Amino acid sequence: MNTVFKYLFFSFVCLLAISCSNSKENKTDAQTVYDTVTVLCDPSWENSIRTFIKTYEGLNPTRKVVLIVKPESQCITDLMNSTFRTVFVSRDLTPKEKDLVINNRWQIESDTLCYDGLAWIGPKSFPKDSLTVAQIKELFQTGLLDGVSYTIQLNGAGSSVANYLTNYFGVPPSTKHIYTGGDDVAIIKSVQSRSTALACISSSWLVNLEDKQHREYLSSIKIIKISATAQSQAYSPFQNDLALGTYPFKRVLRVLNRDSSTGLGTAFASFFIHNRGQRLFLKEGLLPYKIPAREIEFKN
Repeated sequence: MNTVFKYLFFSFVCLLAISCSNSKENKTDAQTVYDTVTVLCDPSWENSIRTFIKTYEGLNPTRKVVLIVKPESQCITDLMNSTFRTVFVSRDLTPKEKDLVINNRWQIESDTLCYDGLAWIGPKSFPKDSLTVAQIKELFQTGLLDGVSYTIQLNGAGSSVANYLTNYFGVPPSTKHIYTGGDDVAIIKSVQSRSTALACISSSWLVNLEDKQHREYLSSIKIIKISATAQSQAYSPFQNDLALGTYPFKRVLRVLNRDSSTGLGTAFASFFIHNRGQRLFLKEGLLPYKIPAREIEFKN
């Protein structure tokens, strides 16, 4: 009888342990509670931000980052209205926007993260390998180059690329030659299929050579180098020339954050700012705001 009792008790303990184990596994698989934050970015930065999200979530398994892609102008509007509290854009607040922040006693932090180059691309048949800044201005303002009409493809009205070029060259007297809308893939396909189409996109897209589709797209377009004058050397929109300051269309990525100092948006933004995030920018082919130090030890 005593033996039977011991057997039953042992069986009960085993079943209880299995039940608890299954319960724990089910909770881990299906009931994990995530800390979720939503951030905004301009279309030209989407590829880079998604890479960071993947890395950040891998390092922080209980955190999720939801990315919404909107033109830069809408990102700023949503930030000012407090619809969303963390945005990745290419410009700081204007003096008028800063006055509004001060008058309302809002706390909005602005941090510089990295630099990219705005790359000018054309079809393989485009007759020039390089253009001057003056020629780019003529194309942006009029759509003409050496008497030939061209179209200019951009992400969209209010995007950071459109805003940058407008600030750089001024508002074109006519925008009939400027086509806006679509992501970088749509823009590249447009350039591929039209002999008189040019486009301006972020160099962050062009440096993603690990993606087979990206490599195929790049093999079918021409990246146009830019020079300051007709007599000077032309440069490319990539790390080395950005670091030397020789490429004229150098652009910044900023994070504007009105989250609390302990908020999830602040934690995600901090990942970009500190050493690991800056090294990731370097790996992605962009120019970090703070070049990560590299220590080398010599041994005799």
